[in-house]
Amino acid sequence: MTAITAAELAPRIDLAVTAVEGVRETYSARPVVARAIEHVTEVEGSLASVEQAAGSRAITVCIGVSQTDDAASVAAAVAAAARGAGADDVPSRVRVRVARLVVPAS
Repeated sequence: MTAITAAELAPRIDLAVTAVEGVRETYSARPVVARAIEHVTEVEGSLASVEQAAGSRAITVCIGVSQTDDAASVAAAVAAAARGAGADDVPSRVRVRVARLVVPAS
């Protein structure tokens, strides 16, 4: 099976993360410099950060969850979804940052 590139995998991860129950918002997990370059060149990039090196990947996603949801459970589900987004056998380390607790509208 052919390995999926980081550029191909990042949008798949974005879709998988937004499909997880409990994820209220997603934010860019990529470095500020990468986001700034995309802003200047008017190119849309993925929110997930996928770094490849030495036969493995480091995936980072950043989410917002509701105050009423269990952030740890949502983060665990997001990590599983991010791992499952690729259809290849490249080992991945997944980091999920819960950046914000979203207050439900009253």
